[in-house]
Amino acid sequence: MTAYIGTKIVQAEPMDAATFARTVRPIPGVAPDAGAAGYRVRYDDGYVSWSPRDVFERCYRPLTVDEQRLMHEP
Repeated sequence: MTAYIGTKIVQAEPMDAATFARTVRPIPGVAPDAGAAGYRVRYDDGYVSWSPRDVFERCYRPLTVDEQRLMHEP
């Protein structure tokens, strides 16, 4: 198999598993009262999911205000 690396820009905010399960939807395999640290993630197509903190922070880095502005300039 060949190794691949992908990139995507997402919107995210810190949110524990219990809050996500209570306010968005249950997380398969995670107890509804679990307080695991993580992030609520919204993708470009509007899909919303929850990601454990260690997984999210391994895959994503925050953009600076200047980097965000550059992405939206024509």
